[in-house]
Amino acid sequence: MSTDNSNNLSEFLSFETKQHQSSSSDDITIGRHALDQLLESKLGNEITWCAQQLATNNKHNNDNNSGNVSSSVLEEEVTKLMGTPAFQQINAQIRECPLSLLLPSNQTTSVNNRSEDDGSNKKSREESTAAANNNKPAATSFSLFDLMDSQKGAFVLPPRIMAQQVIDADQRHDNNIMTTNNSNDDTVQNYSSSSDNTADCTQQATNNNNNSKSALELLEQAEDMEDLSPDVDSWEQILSILYRGLINKTNVVERRRYFNVHMLIFDKCQKTNGGGGGMFRSQTWGLTFNIVGFILSLSNEFDKKEDEQVVITTDLDLYWDSCHHLVLSLSHLAMEYVTSSVGHEKEMERMSLGLCSILCTDVSSCVLAMMEPMAGWFEVWARFVGPSTLMSILRVSGLGEVVLRRCESRGRNESSKRLHEMIRQRDGSSSVTPTLEDLEESNFLQSLSILRVITSRCDATLGSMGSIFCCNATLSSFLSADGIVRSSDEVQAMLGTKEQCLSIAEQEEMRSRLLKPFRDVLLLRESTPALVDADLEELCTQTVSLIEQLC
Repeated sequence: MSTDNSNNLSEFLSFETKQHQSSSSDDITIGRHALDQLLESKLGNEITWCAQQLATNNKHNNDNNSGNVSSSVLEEEVTKLMGTPAFQQINAQIRECPLSLLLPSNQTTSVNNRSEDDGSNKKSREESTAAANNNKPAATSFSLFDLMDSQKGAFVLPPRIMAQQVIDADQRHDNNIMTTNNSNDDTVQNYSSSSDNTADCTQQATNNNNNSKSALELLEQAEDMEDLSPDVDSWEQILSILYRGLINKTNVVERRRYFNVHMLIFDKCQKTNGGGGGMFRSQTWGLTFNIVGFILSLSNEFDKKEDEQVVITTDLDLYWDSCHHLVLSLSHLAMEYVTSSVGHEKEMERMSLGLCSILCTDVSSCVLAMMEPMAGWFEVWARFVGPSTLMSILRVSGLGEVVLRRCESRGRNESSKRLHEMIRQRDGSSSVTPTLEDLEESNFLQSLSILRVITSRCDATLGSMGSIFCCNATLSSFLSADGIVRSSDEVQAMLGTKEQCLSIAEQEEMRSRLLKPFRDVLLLRESTPALVDADLEELCTQTVSLIEQLC
């Protein structure tokens, strides 16, 4: 025991001695309790060490089948404890304690309160107990329930958001819209007879909206993917709600929120099972199909909108974020597909058709070209399907003819000009704003890369490949007439169409068209080496050799 601790103990005992003359049962109880706590703190380490030694001896005896700790061992440990300096100093000081602090509590109470009546004794004991509890130090043992109680609700889990709650909320929203429309129709036909019913329906719809959250609000608060996808049918309905929110053109704010929910749920699926997303792999595919359909829907809107200012302020950032999220999602899905070894073959073909459809649209293709001009993600996904299936996908989507035309125009098209103008008006004359030449060059490099992948992966004759690059290639939309992404069965039916073969003369004409953009790059390399790097030169050289070998 240190000198400071000894002085503190001496001061405490001296104070208790001075207070003894006027001490009541309350003071004695408090003093005894404080003394017990002080003794425990001063001898705590020694007692713990002795207990550990006894436990070790006990374990050794049990291993030797010799029973409990012998009395000699116990006596030896107690003797060691009494011989410690801390015990000796406290023992010397304890001799000066008042007798009332050393007697048992029942004896002290009977001596001090012998002349008091029973009511006073009861009240005194209650007050002394309360005072002792107030001076009681914090518990050294851990209790989860005590900790939760002390936090007063800090450990309360958020309410679970179930799939059926979201479905019901969406249904209530549809019913409210129908009720409002029906009420308006009835008012036009017979205002006097339906005014009361209309007011009742409107009031009921208002009450429903006030008493329940919307489907979007519930999806934003959802935490558990198992609650959102308890079965296949429920998850399909959730996907439908999410997709309808994405393609809703009337509320751009909610559209952005639905897109954020897509990213949030996709991230939750990816974090499951250590980031592999194995448990919710089907959910990640469904969410990505929604994004593919959304990008195609945005492409159609860009082509049809006349007011470019509306496009600039509302959709350009969302368009870019959607394409960026698609590239990231494709990377995750590709890794999952490689590690899973089996399954999702139909989804892979369906996704490949959707990606080819996106690349067929000039605006989406230009945005993706700015992100990755060499289209590495397309080459990865082209390797996930067989050569014959890839040819069918290219034939149905018409991507071969589209990229060949872009190569012939060196990436120039009206969509690139329009996109550059929108970016310039939004960002002004910022130094990071890409020039029109940058957009066209990225578009051209992307088309060259895709053309190289097509010629190297299809592994077919020039005659059979004619159906990919002919001007009258089949153009089938990945979206249905109402803007919904086609199902896997519909995609399989589309891929079953027969291919078209070219004549000898048409084959040679097709060979010349395929060779020209790559030879032009090589000629540019010879005239102006600084404009063509070594990687692009190698790409063009290998592709020219491959096309010349086609027969």
